[in-house]
Amino acid sequence: MKNTSFVTPYTFGLCLLAVGLTLSPFLMSVAQFWLLAVWLFDSVKLKQPFGKIMCDVWLNLKAKLAAFFHNKTALAVTSLYALHVIGLLWTSDFAYAFKDLRVKLPLLVLPLIMSTMPVISKKQATTLLGVYVLSVFTATLISFYKYHTSDYTDIRQISSFISHIRFSLNILLCICILLYCMANERIVWLRILSAVAVCWFTVHIYIMQVMAAYLILFALCVFTLFYALLKSRLGKTLKVVLSIFAAIIVMGAAALAVKTFLPLFQVEKVDFASLPKKTAMGNLYFHDTVYHGVEDGRYIGLYYCEKELRESWNKRCEVPFDDTLSDGSVLRFVLMRYMTSKGLPKDAAGMAQMSDDDVKNVLDGVTNYNNFTYRGIRSRISVLAFEVVNYSRMGNPNGGSVSQRFEYNKASFYLIKKHPFLGVGTGDIPDAYQKAYNEMNSILEQEYRYKAHNQYLSFMVAFGVIGLLVFLFSIFFPFFTSKKRWNYLYLSFLLIILLSMMPEDTVETQAGATFFAFFSSLFLFTVPEDEF
Repeated sequence: MKNTSFVTPYTFGLCLLAVGLTLSPFLMSVAQFWLLAVWLFDSVKLKQPFGKIMCDVWLNLKAKLAAFFHNKTALAVTSLYALHVIGLLWTSDFAYAFKDLRVKLPLLVLPLIMSTMPVISKKQATTLLGVYVLSVFTATLISFYKYHTSDYTDIRQISSFISHIRFSLNILLCICILLYCMANERIVWLRILSAVAVCWFTVHIYIMQVMAAYLILFALCVFTLFYALLKSRLGKTLKVVLSIFAAIIVMGAAALAVKTFLPLFQVEKVDFASLPKKTAMGNLYFHDTVYHGVEDGRYIGLYYCEKELRESWNKRCEVPFDDTLSDGSVLRFVLMRYMTSKGLPKDAAGMAQMSDDDVKNVLDGVTNYNNFTYRGIRSRISVLAFEVVNYSRMGNPNGGSVSQRFEYNKASFYLIKKHPFLGVGTGDIPDAYQKAYNEMNSILEQEYRYKAHNQYLSFMVAFGVIGLLVFLFSIFFPFFTSKKRWNYLYLSFLLIILLSMMPEDTVETQAGATFFAFFSSLFLFTVPEDEF
């Protein structure tokens, strides 16, 4: 049954939750308590004796639970949370287990509520999505302001309320919502406004330097292109021709990206016999290709004269050459990487070509001139290349977000081999990883020994192969049984979720679990297919 009133306690709670997703974890929790209260007292008249109220609440609860247990799709969605509860049977660390259950409570609460409440109208759904887009837009304004005014040392710090990765997932979904609006809205100025907002959100994705977001955005563009072609009213022959043309464009874009960024992953070939042995001042060069690693395909240790570099730096700057910067990095190593990225020798002549802005960049911890000049995807891929190339050459993953993931994955597969069917249980994951790192003699320092940043591996470690199957069932069963499985917004959301879970454990935080549970439930239960 549809709710005909435009503003109801239920839709108010949904809007509150939509705002809290990116602007306030506290509001995120408050909204869910509000929705739970609305769910319990739905259709209950409060102007009657207390005993009668409680009786009606009980009858309402029984009816809703009965409806929930007869809804196979809702049961499939909540099976993921049930898996965590069942995982208590073979766990030993109940403190962590109950904390994990609390964080992931939205995976139970939201599908339970939203699958048993009345569906909302198209107008209510449009308003809800509009509130959500406006809240994410507000969060990007705050982030953009911090980007230009704050003295941050890590780009992730511009995301004020939730992790930068979960924030980027919300932005990506907003882009899809706005594209849907552009295709279906009849009011011209709203379509223009949506197009401008898409550009704004795309620029913000570029600024945030989340590699996963870049890849997902590319996948969404390809998906949207082919979805639009399939849904168009063009003839079959024209659809095929345009699809082939679109595929050529996509492959061309991918080839161009590979050609542009592949050199960052390739190490220059060096003819040591032709390298100069002395600087212009007559001091000996030290040419190293082992210890100092590679920056943008160039060996950092080539053309290095420490004597000249130290003296010339100390003349230019009051911060000593051997000092440590505020972020914990060693100044001389930052300087060497920066000069390498500019193609300068690490000697007095190279230091003379460093501008005052370059010196300031080094003091701010900037390791690559090109990354500072060309921020965004180029910067992120350069950092990725630095970590991957140096990890493959030197085997040290410490301090690199990408290179550390290789160690996380090694530890994950190690645990999966030891516990292939049922995993280690809901609460034993942190201890299991620490033991795995010790048993593997991992060189990861203690401060970097985390769980897998991969949701699929995380579920396999916790619940084994059976857990992974339950997880996939909770996602794909609703898709194959839902009449709205070809809805653009639902498909886009699924694509975002499935791709995000490869480089990240998306639902291991409150923001991620709520994002997943809220929009899964919204597109499956709350918005009817015939109206939206």
